[in-house]
Amino acid sequence: MIKNLAKKHTGFTLVELLVVIAIIGLLSTIVIVSFGTVRTQAADTAIKANMSQMRLATEMHYSNNANYMDADSRIDYAAALSAANAAGATNYNANFSASAYCLSFTLKGGTQWCIDSNGNIGNAGASDVCNKASYKCE
Repeated sequence: MIKNLAKKHTGFTLVELLVVIAIIGLLSTIVIVSFGTVRTQAADTAIKANMSQMRLATEMHYSNNANYMDADSRIDYAAALSAANAAGATNYNANFSASAYCLSFTLKGGTQWCIDSNGNIGNAGASDVCNKASYKCE
């Protein structure tokens, strides 16, 4: 009987293998969830950067034409708009007048982001953050 107790185990038991597989599965789930958040934040940052490029294109149009009308017809504006859409932006809203403009997007994370000719940049809670009457972010 003592000989049976002294017998060496040469492999893992089924329970040990299942425990290791469960731990690996739990850790991989945590990593995947955290990467999803990072991807959304990266997409939101890319959209904000493209909106900044759109603002620069609009201001360049103003410096050349003394008004903001048709600033969205610039090639650099269109390229930044396309890149923002590719990054996951939705609900694009742009309002231009001769003396003012307002641009807004819904970021991939779900918040609204707005830029206007008064220098306001940021988010707001309204569904349409560009006020069409005042051309301001609200």
